[in-house]
Amino acid sequence: MKANMPPKENFIKKTIPPFTNHVIEEHIASGANGHLFRAHADAVDVSLAFKVVPISNLVADADKEAYLDEAKRANRLDHESVVRYIEVVDYVDHISNTPCVVFVCNYVDGPNLNDFLGSAVHRSTVDLAFVNSFLESTLGLLFELQGRGLEHGDLHAGNILIVRSQYDIDGGVGFKVTDFGVRKFINPSQRADDFLNVAIILKRLLDAIDFRHLSGRDRFVFDALRDRFATRYLLDTDPTADNIARKPRAIRDALRHLDEEYMEAQQRASGPRTLATPFDYPNCEQIGDSHLMLQALYSNRLLELTKIEAHTNVVLTGPRGCGKTTVFRALSLEYLTSTDQDRPDGVPYVGVYYRCDDLYFAFPRYTDRKDAIDAPMHFFIVTLLSRLFQQLERWARRHYAEEWDRKVDSVVGQLWEALDWPQPEGPNSNNMSTLNVRLDKERRRARRAYRYGGKESVLEFLGPGAMIDVCRILRLSFVFLKSREFHFYIDDYSWPKISQSLQANLNRLLMVRGPDVFFKISTESPVSFVRHDLDGKKFVEAREFDFINLGVRYITGDADQTSAFINDLFARRFAAASSYPVGTLEELIGSCPRNENARARVIRGSAGTKETNQYRYLYGKEVVCLMCSGDIHHIIRLVSRMVDEFGGAEKLREKVGRGRREGYIIPPSSQHQSIRNEAGAVMESIRTVPEVGPQLADVVANFGKVALSYLKHRDSRNQTGSPPHQATKIEPYEALNLSAEAEHIREELLRYSVFIEDPKGKSRRGNVVPRFFLRRSLIPHFRLTFSQRDSVELENSDIELLLLHPNTFGEKRRERGPDDGSGELFDE
Repeated sequence: MKANMPPKENFIKKTIPPFTNHVIEEHIASGANGHLFRAHADAVDVSLAFKVVPISNLVADADKEAYLDEAKRANRLDHESVVRYIEVVDYVDHISNTPCVVFVCNYVDGPNLNDFLGSAVHRSTVDLAFVNSFLESTLGLLFELQGRGLEHGDLHAGNILIVRSQYDIDGGVGFKVTDFGVRKFINPSQRADDFLNVAIILKRLLDAIDFRHLSGRDRFVFDALRDRFATRYLLDTDPTADNIARKPRAIRDALRHLDEEYMEAQQRASGPRTLATPFDYPNCEQIGDSHLMLQALYSNRLLELTKIEAHTNVVLTGPRGCGKTTVFRALSLEYLTSTDQDRPDGVPYVGVYYRCDDLYFAFPRYTDRKDAIDAPMHFFIVTLLSRLFQQLERWARRHYAEEWDRKVDSVVGQLWEALDWPQPEGPNSNNMSTLNVRLDKERRRARRAYRYGGKESVLEFLGPGAMIDVCRILRLSFVFLKSREFHFYIDDYSWPKISQSLQANLNRLLMVRGPDVFFKISTESPVSFVRHDLDGKKFVEAREFDFINLGVRYITGDADQTSAFINDLFARRFAAASSYPVGTLEELIGSCPRNENARARVIRGSAGTKETNQYRYLYGKEVVCLMCSGDIHHIIRLVSRMVDEFGGAEKLREKVGRGRREGYIIPPSSQHQSIRNEAGAVMESIRTVPEVGPQLADVVANFGKVALSYLKHRDSRNQTGSPPHQATKIEPYEALNLSAEAEHIREELLRYSVFIEDPKGKSRRGNVVPRFFLRRSLIPHFRLTFSQRDSVELENSDIELLLLHPNTFGEKRRERGPDDGSGELFDE
């Protein structure tokens, strides 16, 4: 609580004009910035809520009109959960001589959700029906806020009130939301993200439920809420990767279909492992804990697999859906054990998989707190060790039981000492499960320490050295571990989800180099990883870590390897779908070896009849592979779209039954239209990226216009025969030197994989400068080709113009001919 808060006793039994009939009778709560009271009018037996905030706790330049404007915004909302403002008034507490602002609202008789969850009695009543009611209500509110272009800004558990009435015919629970717009006057620096805040509340509600006592159906729903709704649908800001993310109506519909999903899952579980369609589970997260389904779909032809497994720290990046999660999970000991692939000769190292959702919910909005700076490190270490111990014991008991049973008591004793924890008394003190119980308690202690600061001891937290010491003890103690290092696969370690401060904190461990432990980190883009630690040490690629960008690898690497992987991926999916009418991608869409110069001449309108007939349409397995920038989920979605727009699986069966002579089932014209439709959908999804979407869309649209104008009106200088100039990348002439605003847009373009950066570009004017490749799924939208020969070469000033004023850039750099004027260039 701030020091300038007047004592709450000063307000009891007082009235606040103009509400002179309402006497303040009860103090409800106090926060860091104000007091909340209940004021009652006996004459009409009605209560109001008075939130009293000292003016000194508000932003300096706010005035009463600004407060009233925020109150009007809230009162325009129609949703039933909104607690409406009645008035905002000035008031001076004459006892302490403190000027205040009083926010007057309708009074809701019920506890706030924070207090509710803090009560053991109330917390025990939280069940999935309660969680479902909360989500249904909150999603309705988010839908209206999104539609009106508004936000609550401070949607936390303390601002959500629980309403229950014995006279409600349904006997359900209701939720009321307070304090709309107050955050901007009290704590404007706090991150205002309503979806993020709802995800945090949802995770708290799920933590209150005892998973062990749930039925099969409830366990399915619980897992879906935890693994999809909390961590993807509400948190994901990339609409190109998930078409449900941050769309309240779509999320609500998914919530209402969970029972149907459960029934379908039950039917599949009762028979052989099959997919309903080959296009189920385009993202690994949707598979959940089903290692057997992952085994059926995982292809070990994934690009750069050997580099990922190398004996070094690795930072793996690439567009969403490029296979990072899939390969990390498939390399873990837990996966190998669950799928009976854990024979000693097939386990060269001990891999432990960890997804950072758990870390994020423990330390949301993390900033460096000096009183609890080591709490996240402690939480991270004990979590990884707990997973390591559990998986290692399971595997060792299967294959090295004699050595494990003989040595484990002694080794656990050494681990207690290495962790500097007193060994408990009793016959089970040297049991690995006893140590795991302590590790779980330490997770909770670390969370409390960060939340409450000085109330928890911070002097006994583990540092990076403890993790290294424990792993070294294990390798020295067990013969079967001497030739096996520990690989920790840290998934979704991406800023802003894992904040820059939190990454800098944990990088003290993750960038440690040694013979026993290697850390493999996945992040969404090169700009999502912080390359330093909180001590200021900067980490250098090829020294502290190897950097692998799967997006660049798919664009610039061996096309045959990409083709082999994608064809294997679809063959596995077709095989996993029961009685699907095709078995390979080529059976479905055929083959059309590419000639990009011929395609460019078709676009330009200068091709011969034979070229026009062959290259008029984009079709065949080669095009599908060329459209991949590592975003495998998009390729799965694209082929699914081709099938749906052709008429679905039944139409495929009909054509197969009649016999086919063309070498494909789906005709080229239909494939072409589906490819164009999907490219347009990707473009539209970019426009819906939060905050910067319209700017990103304008940047890429104007790049596309310029590149297409070059194709139409320029010839390539790099090849004989003067083929059309075919550019799908930007090449700066010199090292980038952009303004802060332009640099922000550049980073967002990379974060959402609109462009993919190859930092090891070409030498220009004495410097090696990066190249920026257009995301390949957008190429058909702009009627470009997949050739990588040419580029749009730009000075720094032109790149600045493109990023900040894309329409001006487009008009300035676009070449024109007599046939195109200023009309649309993208129609075909």
